[in-house]
Amino acid sequence: MRDHDRQGGGTGRGAGHVERRGFLRGFAAAATVGVTGLATVGTASAADVTDDYPRVSTRDHFDDDADLTDGETAHSYDVEGDWSAIGDDTLTVWVHGWRTDAQEAVDGAGEAQSALEANGYEGDVVAYSWDADKGDSLDLGWADAKDIADGNGEKLANFLTDWSADHDTPVRVVAHSLGARVTVDTCRSLQDDFEEPDALASATLLGGAIEDDDPSLDAGWFDDEYGPSIEYAVGEFDNFYSGDDPVLRYIFNTREFESAVGEVGIEGPAPDNYEDHDVTDRVDGHSGYYQRDDGVMDRVLAEW
Repeated sequence: MRDHDRQGGGTGRGAGHVERRGFLRGFAAAATVGVTGLATVGTASAADVTDDYPRVSTRDHFDDDADLTDGETAHSYDVEGDWSAIGDDTLTVWVHGWRTDAQEAVDGAGEAQSALEANGYEGDVVAYSWDADKGDSLDLGWADAKDIADGNGEKLANFLTDWSADHDTPVRVVAHSLGARVTVDTCRSLQDDFEEPDALASATLLGGAIEDDDPSLDAGWFDDEYGPSIEYAVGEFDNFYSGDDPVLRYIFNTREFESAVGEVGIEGPAPDNYEDHDVTDRVDGHSGYYQRDDGVMDRVLAEW
């Protein structure tokens, strides 16, 4: 395992105001349709996922208050598992969503890898494993998890720039659910912290749990605005969304008071490299995007 750090320190952001009653009511509504959170991974075979599955990890880099733990910095990350076969082909980094533990992080990556390979993908896949199961804010940890996702943008950006310095192969990011927030903040960091234009060949969101105007070029006065960084850091940015996603409809909308880009697509002016893909006809659950036997990974691969 190697630890990497290019720049020093930083702390997590505050949790902000919490509307606990409304959130819990929405959470209960989602549970009635069989959903328990903003992350549900597929079942990967034992042959796909072992303790040696290659992953970039920032596990235990944040505490439940979304602050960095002792010894970690804003840009530190760990490399774990067996990377001996990684590096000669396109690298795809799988970024999981909320309430996903360390084992589920690699299980989801293995499922996505199987689905991609079933449709002809011949490159490498690694997991990006982050503290999505940390947080003790009153909304079941959602506000803290968002701040931790933001903090991971700088860490993933640091890994990507380190990797590209040593490998002349395309790099892609595929993110599910709250992993979308990690991804767009990675784009921001690639622009603001590292000044690395076109660092990613592509970025793909699946059921993205960010507000529908977050990826736009004009998100308004009080919203995050990632559109300029998406144009700067990514060759092609694809958003796959489903109007039949009960998790985003009942949980995300209740918490954020806005629709998710993973439910309705983008609102506002889109970056030139951005494309929405409505897959409502094929996805009727939050984890239905990346299953090996159905899902939409064939369409994801077709965009590459």
